[in-house]
Amino acid sequence: MKILVKFLLLMIILFPSVVQAQAPAIPDLILVTVDHSDNGVLIQWNPSADSDIQFYHLYKLIDPVDMTFQKIFSFGPYTIEYKHMTSGLTNLAYAVTAEDSTSNESLLGDNVHRAVATTVEFDLCTEANIVQWTSYEGWEGDISGYRVFGGISGSPLQELTFVPASTNSYSHTGVAANTDYIYYIETINISGITSNSPLDTVSVLYPVAPSYLTIDHVSVLDEASVEVQYSADIAGEVNSFRLLRRSNPGTPFTEVDMRLNVMESTQVVQDQFLTSTYTYQYLVESVFQPEGCGTSLVISQSNQGNSILLVNELNDPIVTLNWTPYESYEPGLAGYIIQRNDGSGEFADVQTIGPQFTQWQESIQSMVNGFQAGELQYRVIALSNPHNGGTEEQSISIITTVVIETHMQVPSAFTPNSNDINSEFKPLMDFAPRDYLMIVVDRGGRKMFETSDPGEGWDGRFQGGSFVDEAVYVYYIQYTDYTGLFNTYTGNVTVLYP
Repeated sequence: MKILVKFLLLMIILFPSVVQAQAPAIPDLILVTVDHSDNGVLIQWNPSADSDIQFYHLYKLIDPVDMTFQKIFSFGPYTIEYKHMTSGLTNLAYAVTAEDSTSNESLLGDNVHRAVATTVEFDLCTEANIVQWTSYEGWEGDISGYRVFGGISGSPLQELTFVPASTNSYSHTGVAANTDYIYYIETINISGITSNSPLDTVSVLYPVAPSYLTIDHVSVLDEASVEVQYSADIAGEVNSFRLLRRSNPGTPFTEVDMRLNVMESTQVVQDQFLTSTYTYQYLVESVFQPEGCGTSLVISQSNQGNSILLVNELNDPIVTLNWTPYESYEPGLAGYIIQRNDGSGEFADVQTIGPQFTQWQESIQSMVNGFQAGELQYRVIALSNPHNGGTEEQSISIITTVVIETHMQVPSAFTPNSNDINSEFKPLMDFAPRDYLMIVVDRGGRKMFETSDPGEGWDGRFQGGSFVDEAVYVYYIQYTDYTGLFNTYTGNVTVLYP
């Protein structure tokens, strides 16, 4: 066949008038298109202008470089289309010739149409499917543009974009990870007819995400810092992590900490801010840096965690605590533990409540004992449901302090060296003040007793020595309570002996 074509071309050059007189007019190809319902290639052509046509011959381009064709089918004079079912959907270039009753066959010439060929690949750097295609050959100058169709494999394909005839690529962004996509190109002729390319499939493959990535807890350390602990599977190819935070739901997260190629599955990060004023939500992302890419890719995300902002309100005698809810533990939130420090230096559990509550109240009246400091500290602990073999995570809130005004009554007499409750002199108070001073003197101004401890009373001795005589003595008391209120008391106290 190759020799025949070359011979015919030589005949055109040497004897153009003879060849043109003998060869029938070549039929014009209309289009080459792929029928996606059965993957057949439909070839359509117009009849030859000559009436003495016995056969149409369909050729397929075998070698685009040498322009070698292979005859694959012959048809009667009334056939003007054929669906090629064994094309393999590659190099879809075809030509049609006409043969008259004297066995003269028209030349192939430029009457070749080639359907669009597509290639699709997933670009990990841009996280997009890159669709590229060749131009439709045979409609040169008559192409108005290309429509790109695509979608998830198994779902109806949608038109993604329309591009002019000068464009031969499209970037499909926003594709889902670990998902197969299918694409094809529709070429549009200015006459309105269209040609479809074969379907092409691509898999969107990301590195395998860690099998687990969880924020274990977010605990307030002090008024300026919090501790965020997270755990991750680092056995796979993704072992770099980024900690993000935001102040309000719906706002963008910003990076707080980045850790590359970590060697420990549990990571602890300290973040700095005014924990008594603000609360932040936290999120951890596993990230992967592909070779040759300028930016890292987010592979997976953890649950969210947040610092717990706790505030109080005192409406004597009721203390009300309000806090931001903790969201969220991977195994779920079990509830909250309310803790109180009443001056001993240690926090103790007061009550445990359910996860639906973010408010709690108690009366301070039950704590009145005459020496309880007028400062109570509270904190809330968000407790997770058990996981990882029964582990319960705890996220600790900021400490909130309740300051209480000191109220005082001073007795007018007492009986030293007795066994009754009036054996020492000291004021009766509900909550002890922050700063305190009491001095007792006799009528002559000699100091009998002095203390800065609101829980310490005068036992009636002269500067700790022998008991004083029955008489009237003068006391001076001054204090500043935990609310900042300064007070003074001056009066007389009578020493009586039974």
